[in-house]
Amino acid sequence: MKGPDRFLKVVLAAIAFFLGLIAVQPFVRPPVSVQAQSARFDHVMIVAATFLYKGQQGLLVLDKRNANVWFIPRVNDQFQDPIFVIRVPFEKLDQAIR
Repeated sequence: MKGPDRFLKVVLAAIAFFLGLIAVQPFVRPPVSVQAQSARFDHVMIVAATFLYKGQQGLLVLDKRNANVWFIPRVNDQFQDPIFVIRVPFEKLDQAIR
């Protein structure tokens, strides 16, 4: 019975040692500064995931940089080249109500 009991104590001591290393690590190492970067297409907002335009089904997206609305047709579960639909004049939202 001494063999399995000794093995159990060694395993528990190793677990306690490694947990101690993990617990002490934030106090020993200086904190790492991290900078977040925006996503590549963070300016694109999906308006409608399923949209019908001129008989084609696809994706309707808004470019928040310039307020352009684009339609991206989907044919056989593959997206085609985007088609410009309209530019939304957001500047007029700041004007007084008539």
